[in-house]
Amino acid sequence: MENMLSVAKMFNSLYRAENGVDMDEMRMHKMMYLAQRESLMYNKELLFKDDFEGWMYGPVLVGVRDEYSSGTMFQSAPDNLSAESQKLVKSVYQRYNKLSSWQLSTLSHGELSWKNSREGLSASARGSVHLKLADMRLDAARELLRREVA
Repeated sequence: MENMLSVAKMFNSLYRAENGVDMDEMRMHKMMYLAQRESLMYNKELLFKDDFEGWMYGPVLVGVRDEYSSGTMFQSAPDNLSAESQKLVKSVYQRYNKLSSWQLSTLSHGELSWKNSREGLSASARGSVHLKLADMRLDAARELLRREVA
């Protein structure tokens, strides 16, 4: 299992190489969710162990949020992702990077795991309920089926 911040660091490096600036926080959270979902789809296991919370604009990793707030974004994260994980991260980046941050947010709002974490909350409530792994596995299975049918 990979270090969550190492995965985020790789996403940021890919984005920075292409755009010359750091990846915005909303995009990062969605890319991290999509990478976790892809790992569940193809590897049947988590890419990293950290839990997402169901915030108003989609799944959020508090540890990633803290990095954006710290001013030392991902500097202490090791650069030791396995070759398989690097391939997965690059694949997710290539598949979804053309979408805007808001489009990625809208995409994440279609996920059962996010919807279930928001149950009983108003649309403007921040939320702190963790996305359930069982729901994320179902999201992964649904996406895999969509791709097989397409």
